[in-house]
Amino acid sequence: MIDDPLPKSWRDLQTGVQRIFRNVGLIAEVEVDLETPRGEVNVDVHAIDVRSVDRVRYIVECKNWDTNIPQSVVHSFTTVMHETGANIGFIISKYRLQQGAKRYTQNTNIVGMTYLEFQQRYFEAWWKRYFCPRIGDAADKVLLYTEDFNTQRDRAYEKLSPEAQEKFDHLRRENGVSIMCLSMFNYMALSKGLSTGSMLDVPKDLDEFKTVVLSKITPQIQWHCNTFRGLLDIILEYLADTEAEFDALFGGSIFEPRDSISGVTADGPSLDEGIYHR
Repeated sequence: MIDDPLPKSWRDLQTGVQRIFRNVGLIAEVEVDLETPRGEVNVDVHAIDVRSVDRVRYIVECKNWDTNIPQSVVHSFTTVMHETGANIGFIISKYRLQQGAKRYTQNTNIVGMTYLEFQQRYFEAWWKRYFCPRIGDAADKVLLYTEDFNTQRDRAYEKLSPEAQEKFDHLRRENGVSIMCLSMFNYMALSKGLSTGSMLDVPKDLDEFKTVVLSKITPQIQWHCNTFRGLLDIILEYLADTEAEFDALFGGSIFEPRDSISGVTADGPSLDEGIYHR
């Protein structure tokens, strides 16, 4: 799962849906007022797939109820769908639709699902469009220090003291293979050397991915997290920490201007308290 499948509140649910939509490349907003023939109607999440030829529009109703969703909710939502001209409608809830409500949505453009099912629906797109590129881009920066050939790094290395060179060599030996493998996440089709096949195959299970894949990529690290977003956060933390250790040996980054300012992701901090151990 990408995130905790049981959000604490309705607001957490709609924010989670918005974030996943954005991660896979859609424009998504919460609490949007849309015009209808009867006036404005407020929808929980409104998203547009700008990559699609027809700019497919989604409207999402979020219900973080402790009961199944009744047919009356689907009836009201059907009216909103019709009057706003949305292409696809999702009713996303903690639990599923009641049987009558589920039957009502058959042969319509409305889908009722749990938040977990929503995450499963978009996991492959999230993995390919967000998880892997974020890791690959971050690893590429550290790879400049660990790759076999880099003249800029080699010139700077020659100016280090023997003690600093020894620290650099140790850091490179400890992390070089891991950084190289993580940088391959940008390519989605490499590293057939692992016995399990490609390390970039879309995983089905978080624990299996950590045990089978990450144990080979980063045998020196133990990963502790409960969601794939939590895993992404701590892998990025590991890469940032490793880059910072290399930078410190040279008194700062040797590949970027000294006054550069690092970017901040739109997602903000994760709520998953994942940690990694060297």
